[in-house]
Amino acid sequence: MRYELSAMISTPQVLGPICAHHRSAHLVSLAAGNLALIPVIEDLVLELDPHAGRVSLETGFWQLSIGVQALLVTASTRGRIAYLEADYFGREGRQTAVVWQYGMTIYGPRILSRNEPFPAGSNSPICEALRYLGVVASGHRDEFVVAGLGCHRQTADWFRP
Repeated sequence: MRYELSAMISTPQVLGPICAHHRSAHLVSLAAGNLALIPVIEDLVLELDPHAGRVSLETGFWQLSIGVQALLVTASTRGRIAYLEADYFGREGRQTAVVWQYGMTIYGPRILSRNEPFPAGSNSPICEALRYLGVVASGHRDEFVVAGLGCHRQTADWFRP
């Protein structure tokens, strides 16, 4: 079964203004405390960057556009914000995460490529980025599970206009 995600995650206070100014941005509350997610769908990418120029693949991101990255950096002046990407089929896949605050990168980008073994414990890029946002693992539930990121298997499924 496939799982893919391309999303920005922060508090509603940080993400709300993005939704107010961009018709393709939709705020979704997460299970973890005061966090929400904006799925980065193709319509949002094109709204922010009509030429859909992607950041360098050396960053580990396959979907992150220059326009989305600029929006994330600007939004980080209101508080910490993460951008996450994951693409898995079964146990094979990749994930990358980065966190900004005050316009500066404070974590990452951290890459877990297809050829790397999944790290033990909660040391995946996504779990580590979620820790920067205040998500705490609980028992056998890592930060990914606590945040509720397994609710949908495709980025587009998070978007309910």
